[in-house]
Amino acid sequence: MAKISCSRTKNLTSRILSCQVTGRGLRTSMLPEEFVQAVDRRMDFKEIPMVLSKLERNSTAQKFHVGKCSRYLKELIATFSSNSNFLLDNDFPLLSNEKLRIGQVIDLFGGVELVLQVLFSPVTHGFRFCRTRPTRPQQENLWTLCLDVIHNLCQVVEGVALYLAKRNDLIGHLFTLLETSKTFNYALVVLEDLFGCRKELIDLDSLVDMRKLITTLDQQQLANLCRVLSFSLSDLESVEERSSLLAQDEVDKKGLSQKEMADNNQATLIGLKEFLPRIVRLACQPSERGASSGSMFLDGTQGGFLDMVDFHNFLQDVLENGALDIDPEEREVMPMIQSRFNRIHELMHKVEVFYVLCLFLTGKHKSIVQKKLSDLKLIPGMCALFDEMAWLKESERSRHDLMDLGDMVDHECTPQTALKIQFLRLVHSFCDRHENKHLLLTPQELDELQELYVQNDLEVPSTVSNTNRKLCCIGEKGLLTKVLETLIKCPKTAPLRFWLSRAIEGFLRGRASVGDQLFLIKRGLLEHLVDHITSEELKPKEILQSSFDLLGELMKFNPFAFKRFDLGISDKQFEKFVSILSANVVDSNMLIRCLVLSQEHFMSDRFYSGFATGSSKLGTLISNWEQMIFLLYKLINSITVGTLTQENVSCLNTTLVFLMFAHRHGRLPAYLMAFVKEENIQKNPGFILTNLRLLLEFWKTHYLRRGKDCSALEQSSCISFDHWKQVVDILLSDSSSTTSVLHYLPSTLTRNC
Repeated sequence: MAKISCSRTKNLTSRILSCQVTGRGLRTSMLPEEFVQAVDRRMDFKEIPMVLSKLERNSTAQKFHVGKCSRYLKELIATFSSNSNFLLDNDFPLLSNEKLRIGQVIDLFGGVELVLQVLFSPVTHGFRFCRTRPTRPQQENLWTLCLDVIHNLCQVVEGVALYLAKRNDLIGHLFTLLETSKTFNYALVVLEDLFGCRKELIDLDSLVDMRKLITTLDQQQLANLCRVLSFSLSDLESVEERSSLLAQDEVDKKGLSQKEMADNNQATLIGLKEFLPRIVRLACQPSERGASSGSMFLDGTQGGFLDMVDFHNFLQDVLENGALDIDPEEREVMPMIQSRFNRIHELMHKVEVFYVLCLFLTGKHKSIVQKKLSDLKLIPGMCALFDEMAWLKESERSRHDLMDLGDMVDHECTPQTALKIQFLRLVHSFCDRHENKHLLLTPQELDELQELYVQNDLEVPSTVSNTNRKLCCIGEKGLLTKVLETLIKCPKTAPLRFWLSRAIEGFLRGRASVGDQLFLIKRGLLEHLVDHITSEELKPKEILQSSFDLLGELMKFNPFAFKRFDLGISDKQFEKFVSILSANVVDSNMLIRCLVLSQEHFMSDRFYSGFATGSSKLGTLISNWEQMIFLLYKLINSITVGTLTQENVSCLNTTLVFLMFAHRHGRLPAYLMAFVKEENIQKNPGFILTNLRLLLEFWKTHYLRRGKDCSALEQSSCISFDHWKQVVDILLSDSSSTTSVLHYLPSTLTRNC
């Protein structure tokens, strides 16, 4: 290496230290040229520092040469693609060490800031010093090259995406580049890179004119944009930070402004006249013309071009070799491969569109969106789309292809399964506790539903009689019936069962409707759920829970359902049913709650005075004192404040339902004494009641801040939230009351309460 004078060495050292302190990249212009060349040769930096030096010299305000900048950016991009981009480790593609090194060299010599400088050039100083003003295509080509480099750096250099994600000026500029057709895809990819690691929501109103942007985009571009928009429509806190309700409450205390931002962003998009109509068209759009039914889902049936193994091998060849070596006679299949890729792309578009609609339907403006989506005939469109989707083909259950539903690990995340899950989530979100849920029926099915009320001497609800039949499903079967029939045919351990059950449960949730329940019971749902729960197959807990939850909603407050249950189950099958229910109280607690609520309902309603759950098989579970206390003990012991999640908090609410009715009948002290007795048997005084008190204290602080959750408790139980709170206050009162938990705790434990 050529010798450098002492003074220049000191100057160089100070510059490097300054860069380390300020966090700014070390530009090549800050270093002697001979030093840069020597380092490049010695470290084999593939002339990247020299390319960056040339790019910097030709991108200043006084000397901006679009042609040369484009050339040097292409050279940087070439360094990324000149080496093998991927290594394969256990069938997973990994970035090669060489590509990582190239990205780090570009970052080391200030490449990130330099490329941003070029990207922002039209905004910062324009092209007024250029001898010849670049044409629009030349400018757009320059921007796409900049975005390509930035995307590569975000992918390979740790911290670059996180750093850039904090720059609102960059995000705003990227949104302006979305308005240009040539730069749209490049800007979109970079936005995904940045939003994927950004901790704060972006304010859509602070960006470009959203109305103008949406109007500018075609349907395919709008579908692509949905993924980026989804990052601005919901709280971005990670799943890990919200893994427990305790952690969720802490996050919510800090993140109120984030929730308000999400609400405002949703309002912005909902307020755009053309946005929801175009999104609905995308959601309901059938597969491309000329494709056979189900082909957009890569059905993989006999005669199909690629099965899962072929497709995997094909992708592996591309990743390993960076190119395809295909014989001339095999080139004729390339259009078919391209078609398959296009179909996958189309699938993922729909997934994002469905996801955005789900966010709207679970947000602050749900009622407005629900009305708009109903008027736009979303449900009839989804009903028609349902028939195109290959849900349960025999070939899919017998072959290991892309649509195999029987393997939760290998195939849960295929594009096809992702689409089905989002489709069913959207169905659930649309009808969950909403009067427009009967749009999932056809006009003929609505007539049948009304007749069920008349036949059983029940008043037809206004939500049924007032349903706008012009907005209902078309054909013989509505969307609800199609989902139900798919569930009944679905393999007992298939992951899709969970989502199918959830969609039907969403239709039933809220205030129980006898007619809705009978409509589904008539189609064999009750017997199917009992058979599924008692079947020999070892089922994942989520799938077992979904069957118990759905059975609870199907039977709640419905004496006909209890009678049907008794008629359809043998003594041996019932014994097994009770064993599974008792051994899995977290999964079965919603059915247990249904039994308690129904018993109380039948006792208090003169219309059902001739029926009591105690006389039914299921009723014996709670009419028998020892059995009931055993279930209650297991419910309390299955959770603690630290382990409460959105999934198991229902165990606490089911416990409260028991205790509310115990208080109503003056039996609360007997329940609490039964817990003391169990503690003594276990030789662990206070362990049940201490946990119960801590859970009740958490419940009080958690639910008082959640109006929507409080309303859901009211609707599902037909008990006012004030009464819920009143009983919790009674249980948490001082030790002088026999209805207080403290009254039964040993004195050594009450000191800390």
